[in-house]
Amino acid sequence: MEMIAIQIEIFIMTAVGYYLGLRKTLDAMTRAHLVDVIMAVVMPASIIGSFEMAITPEILKMTISVLAIACALQVFYAVWNHVFFRGTEESHRACLKYGIMVSNAGLIGMPVAEAYFGSQGLLCAAVFLLPQRILMWTYGVSMFAGTKERHAVRSVLLHPCVLSIFIGFAVMAWYSVGFTLPEPIVGAVDFIGGCNTALSMFVVGAIISECPLREMLDREALIYSFERLIAIPVIVAVLLHLLPIDAFSAEVAVLLSAMPAASTTAMLAEKYHADAPFASKLVMTSTALSLVTVPLVTIGMRLLWSL
Repeated sequence: MEMIAIQIEIFIMTAVGYYLGLRKTLDAMTRAHLVDVIMAVVMPASIIGSFEMAITPEILKMTISVLAIACALQVFYAVWNHVFFRGTEESHRACLKYGIMVSNAGLIGMPVAEAYFGSQGLLCAAVFLLPQRILMWTYGVSMFAGTKERHAVRSVLLHPCVLSIFIGFAVMAWYSVGFTLPEPIVGAVDFIGGCNTALSMFVVGAIISECPLREMLDREALIYSFERLIAIPVIVAVLLHLLPIDAFSAEVAVLLSAMPAASTTAMLAEKYHADAPFASKLVMTSTALSLVTVPLVTIGMRLLWSL
């Protein structure tokens, strides 16, 4: 029942965003500014807040496990891209390969992980995203540009969400030696971070409001969405279930592997003169369908681990 209640809450917040998108209150420009605020302030505060606990052997084991899974998944995605997209139309290939390798586990996955699994879920999600953030601005960009961006690694390390992980570990170390942060700081961080899920879902709803039904019925976008939202998380869930990995880390990883295409797919396609309209279809179609597939994957995952 708790899982159903959480999904209904997420659906309601997304519906509010959809309404705001239809009214043009959250138009493309406003949405872009709101995403900047979420990524620069709200999400980092939420990440830092999730580290407000002492380091324990269980937490250390959990974060190492999640990081190892995330690294292995990037190898899995590379193999998937090599196998399935060799015969794809050239103008679509970069969009599809990037869309498999880079999901929207940041804007959508992190707040959803926090909603389902609490602060420890958000902590795991932040660590899980490290390999993806590094690869999306290096190898991912090279898919479109043909060369690696010179300052990509430096940009990744200075990303607010990445910096907040390092700050979070410092906070966790501070708590581990018996100290706590001043109450006004903790309160401010928690209040700001508490906006994360609602604001993120508003953005998702507004994005979906701009997606005509006829564009969602694009055959290639639907096939991609099936791969990204269902096939990949199902395979990942089965593989992780067969390995000696703790259930919590595995469940967070499966949830994040079920996220839709990242919005950067369309932005990079536009910047490097790839097929930007096709990339936008991938983002919008997979985002809209994820409202149905994510809870289904989560229910299936819970049933699998209960066996």
